[in-house]
Amino acid sequence: MVECMEYLVVTRCIGFQYGFTGSASVLGFPLTESVSFSLKPLSQNTHYNIDDSTVCPEPDDLEAHRIPVVVDPNDLDNAKTLLQSSPPPYLELFNEPDYSYGGVTPITSPEDSANDLRPLIQLGAPTQFISPAVAFTGSDWLKEFQGNCTECMDKIGIIGAHVYSVDPNGALDQIKKVHDQWPDKKIWVTEISPSTGDPACQYDAAGMANWMTTVVNQIKALGYVEKIFWNTGTWIGSILRKPVEQMATLLKKPLKLALVQLATGSNKSANLSRARSRVLEAAQQGASLIVLPECFNSPYGCQYFPKYAETLLPSPRSQDKSPSFHALSNLAKEANAYLLGGSIPEYETSSKKYFNTSLMFNPKGDLIATHRKVHLFDIDIPGKITFKESEILSPGNKVTLVDLPEYGKIAIAICYDIRFPEIAMIAARKQCFLLLYPGAFNLTTGALHWSLQARARAMDNQLYVGLCSPARDMEASYNAWGHSMVVDPNAAVMTEAGEKEEIIYADLDSDKIEEIRKGIPLGGQRRFDVYPDVSEGKVRFEE
Repeated sequence: MVECMEYLVVTRCIGFQYGFTGSASVLGFPLTESVSFSLKPLSQNTHYNIDDSTVCPEPDDLEAHRIPVVVDPNDLDNAKTLLQSSPPPYLELFNEPDYSYGGVTPITSPEDSANDLRPLIQLGAPTQFISPAVAFTGSDWLKEFQGNCTECMDKIGIIGAHVYSVDPNGALDQIKKVHDQWPDKKIWVTEISPSTGDPACQYDAAGMANWMTTVVNQIKALGYVEKIFWNTGTWIGSILRKPVEQMATLLKKPLKLALVQLATGSNKSANLSRARSRVLEAAQQGASLIVLPECFNSPYGCQYFPKYAETLLPSPRSQDKSPSFHALSNLAKEANAYLLGGSIPEYETSSKKYFNTSLMFNPKGDLIATHRKVHLFDIDIPGKITFKESEILSPGNKVTLVDLPEYGKIAIAICYDIRFPEIAMIAARKQCFLLLYPGAFNLTTGALHWSLQARARAMDNQLYVGLCSPARDMEASYNAWGHSMVVDPNAAVMTEAGEKEEIIYADLDSDKIEEIRKGIPLGGQRRFDVYPDVSEGKVRFEE
């Protein structure tokens, strides 16, 4: 768990008129050689833990939590008083090593830093944290620091590394060298920012976000960085750092997924009753997320959509106008599970339009998401199949992401939507761990592309994918492919149904996602400077 703790910031200022010392003057610190001490909370404006999504609450008044004390480096009475009255768990030696910032005076040498820290350690300062700009000086600065104060380096448990360079890859190499030299130390990336001369300095907000995303993913791929911060470079000692990305796992705890490959017929009441039976069976087997197939309450076909359509708006929905809605809501509550109601034909009275609509309910029976099929199934394969959903249906107009608080985010789309990888890419960039597609591929397209599409979306985005089909009925006018399946983030099929009605299960966990993304770090290798990030474009999340 993240502790809402405080730590001590130690900064030496040497007539530095820009950057940190300029900020120091704003805070009332003199522009003379000194060591300044400041207590502050680690809060949601300063860091995230990699292994825990919990963040500390932001204080109402950040400045009220800062207790600046300025002393002479050789007179530590004030420091001693401060340490004894309110000892901080972390001591940050925020002494920048020898390099020029904007062409002005360098700040502090390893020897000066060691001299500043040694008496604090003798005063009994607790767990130590040192933050030199290793993006520039790497392990050499730390080696010199250790040579000047071995007991200082022994006491330090955390090294803060700056990715603050024209060459982020070079900065990452320096971080690797630090880790190799001191594998027993924790590593925090305490600053991410492009430096003077970096093209990123000329980016607009979207370009900067792309640059930041690339660097963050590169850091994540290292596998041993515990926390990430970034800094605008205008405040002393990281007072106003902002989190770049929550490094918590996408899937907060293991989840058992069930896909119900349901056999449906022409009787809606019988379909709903059959669905209830199979969903409760899945819940009894421990499934906490249960999925029904596309058009689970009716036959699939343009000739059936108007007859089986239900009115979902305006709310509240009546039992006679929306029997499937009420059945799903009650069933989710009865099963005490998240329930994705595949899809049902929907009729919107205000527009007089029909939609293919998926409904998602939480374990309390509350509707938490609605997805209307975005891409309509209009195909014509000579001698095989012709189908035109657009003759009856209208498309939905949004990407649907759903937050399951206990687990994380998932994305919902329907059948033909899977052929358009943009939805999956957006979902992955928005930190989803699972893509769910209720779908009714036919015998032609199913044989060609059903498994291929599922594995492709999983491979491209390194997350779980679930496809839930109706059972195959060769006496129906439309023959569904069946073969519901779950694919893991490495594009391996975890479980697959046959043609008939059955329930398949898959246990999802975060370890697989992390393992695959560390081994093949696509996130840090994407070139959004060459092509656009579709998740940062004009994405619609509302109808």
